[in-house]
Amino acid sequence: MTIPRRHLLLGGLMAGGAALAQALRPEGSLADVRAPIDLKAMVPPRFADWRELGDVPVQIVDPELQRTIDAIYTQVLTRTYAHADGYRIMLSIAYGKAQTDNLQLHLPEVCYPAQGFKLEHIETFPLALADQTITARRMRTHLGQRFEPVTYWTVVGDHITAGGFDKKLTEMRYGLLERRIPDGMLVRVSSIDRDHRRGHAVQAAFAAAMVAAIDPALRGRFAGLDTATRLALHPTNAP
Repeated sequence: MTIPRRHLLLGGLMAGGAALAQALRPEGSLADVRAPIDLKAMVPPRFADWRELGDVPVQIVDPELQRTIDAIYTQVLTRTYAHADGYRIMLSIAYGKAQTDNLQLHLPEVCYPAQGFKLEHIETFPLALADQTITARRMRTHLGQRFEPVTYWTVVGDHITAGGFDKKLTEMRYGLLERRIPDGMLVRVSSIDRDHRRGHAVQAAFAAAMVAAIDPALRGRFAGLDTATRLALHPTNAP
């Protein structure tokens, strides 16, 4: 029996594709070869004019959503800080050891509406942190008379991502070039403030002061690495 040439070609392509997929299969998690994360120890309870408050039940978390968060993240740090002038900021940092299709960062534009908040506006903006400017997002939300402006950013491996396709490309980059599944972190700050412009401005100042207070050796895990440092650490990532 003679096998048509196109069938042989198709079979060869399928076999080659399977072999390539196996060759590029991640060998483990990026987190396994990096220093372990301890959010509570890494984020100072006091910095600049900010200090952590004790148990302050100001953050609303639906029990079902909480179970989802517990399943997704390796660690979650939730604190409330007060400025010397009395202004309060709620901080939530969520760290996931592996970013895969089934285990992804739970973005605020999803979890806030899931808890009943109305999402009025969301936008990306340049946020100055330490010695670099990253792409962050800010939202205006409210639940009844509770007006809560939000600022957040995400880090995948050592890269700040703008979410969506950019995040997926970053994950694929780690898989293809380093054969690793990257870890991920979401840093969110919010405040209860009807004046969203003031709220976002204070949140930006808080975020900059917090990142500046984190050990420089660990800062990249929380705010990404600047391009020069990232390329120096991962030369295979150079364009």
